[in-house]
Amino acid sequence: MFCLGGNIVRSKNIGLMMSIKEFIESCFENDHRMPTVREIAKEMNISTSCSHRYLVEMAEKNMISYVSGKMSTDKIDKMNLQTNSAAVVGSIPCGTPDEREAYIEDYVPLPISIFGEGDLYILHAQGDSMIYAGISDGDLIVIKKQNHANIGDIVVALDDENRNTLKTLCYNEKMKRYYLHPENNRYDDIYVKDLVIQGIASHVIKQL
Repeated sequence: MFCLGGNIVRSKNIGLMMSIKEFIESCFENDHRMPTVREIAKEMNISTSCSHRYLVEMAEKNMISYVSGKMSTDKIDKMNLQTNSAAVVGSIPCGTPDEREAYIEDYVPLPISIFGEGDLYILHAQGDSMIYAGISDGDLIVIKKQNHANIGDIVVALDDENRNTLKTLCYNEKMKRYYLHPENNRYDDIYVKDLVIQGIASHVIKQL
């Protein structure tokens, strides 16, 4: 069955089925989501109803899984199984630096296809000093554990009093000193003599 421009042509178009499957997998790999039936129809230049019928027929042929409007493929299922276990560790202040004893609240599996590999952990953001960077109070921040960073990276760092904070790493050329910059002009920059980087922020998970 082949539908083009709203017309139904009785034909087994395996090539189109394979193209639909590849498009579904491409959307997941690149956009980390499944396409809608309408998006598939637009991409394949077929009608929406025809797109739906193709998905049903592809599911019957075990080319994809299509249940209650949710679609997947073997490749996507395997990618979903490739996860990195990240500890949810306490809170990180986004205001003034604060000393807190780190403790593990939970472990969360993070898909490698989205968050990448490496030693990852998750912190709760506190305060509003990073709002101009899109980080709000209560957000979950995925941190890649490492002891180095580039200027402009958002880092978890220790200040001179051994307290941790989440700020943007900057460097003052005149003073020849690193400093931690809050992304909110209500807060002052934090200058540190012995900068200790604990990790860099890689992703922000927003609360709905």
